[in-house]
Amino acid sequence: MGKRIGFTYDLKSDHPQGSALTGDAYAEFDVEYTIGAVAKAIGTGGHKVVRIGHVRKLLKTIGGLKVDMVFNICEGLGGRNRESEVPVILDLFKIPYVGSDGLTLGLSLDKVMAKKAFVSDGVPTPKYFIADKKNVFSRMGSMKFPLIVKPRHEGSSKGISDDSIVSNKKSLKAQVDSVVGLYCQSALVEEFIRGSEFTVLVIGNETPQALAPVQIKIAGNLDAGDLVYTSRRLTGPDIEYVCPALISKSLDKKLRAVAIEAYQALDCRDYGRVDLRVDAKGRLYVLEINPLPSLSVEDVFPFVAKASGITYDELILKVVDVALIRNGLNGQSNN
Repeated sequence: MGKRIGFTYDLKSDHPQGSALTGDAYAEFDVEYTIGAVAKAIGTGGHKVVRIGHVRKLLKTIGGLKVDMVFNICEGLGGRNRESEVPVILDLFKIPYVGSDGLTLGLSLDKVMAKKAFVSDGVPTPKYFIADKKNVFSRMGSMKFPLIVKPRHEGSSKGISDDSIVSNKKSLKAQVDSVVGLYCQSALVEEFIRGSEFTVLVIGNETPQALAPVQIKIAGNLDAGDLVYTSRRLTGPDIEYVCPALISKSLDKKLRAVAIEAYQALDCRDYGRVDLRVDAKGRLYVLEINPLPSLSVEDVFPFVAKASGITYDELILKVVDVALIRNGLNGQSNN
């Protein structure tokens, strides 16, 4: 029997662009077309979709909300706990939901905390240190250039440009100062991994399954080399998704295995996406994990679905189904 499924999300149109402090402030938010596509996909499973919207709309309606479960893709606005807001509220009201809880979302958004979890669990990830305007070099230790500078807790490649890759102390200081000044947070500085970039979608709970790896072609190059996935490239023609990836069976197997290790290191639930790089020697490095990956029909979901022999709608429903099972809701509707 179909369920009543609430749907929380952030629309770009809910936030006037002129109010943003940076040009990429709303890069993680969705457009109506994406929200419509996800709602349609959920509906094809016989479920009734109750559109809620962003966290403030949820707060206004939650007292009378009649749903079995919420499909949450809210990114939130401001601070490293922003992605945790909706799950924490739903937990407070004992409303089941799709996806990871507030703790996992907070850990994954803060790239430094995520890397600490990876290191603790033996998941390969680039060496790193934290920098701010007062401490640019003091934690650098023996790390060598080139390095890449990122905001500590942003998603969708916000704050990353071609200038993010630095090759000397002068450019490192300039980029750290820029990130700290624009995003009001410390910077994550990593060793830069030259090589190919991949992303792997993982679905499931007790026995998560890694789906077909997606190879990311940047500016026409399968071997990205010194090129990086930037927020500017996200909306341009420079990014192409190749799935199935043009790689050996051995590398395919390794990518899937490491993606699952990263997924489990942060205790992700239901689904998530792991971003990796592979250097010239075939060594894998997890860059980050996103338990709230983009569901846009222009992003990786449709490519992974096709490689798996299913449709975009069926892949969304697969996520819904694993969440229903985890929440013990694969029986009769409660509302």
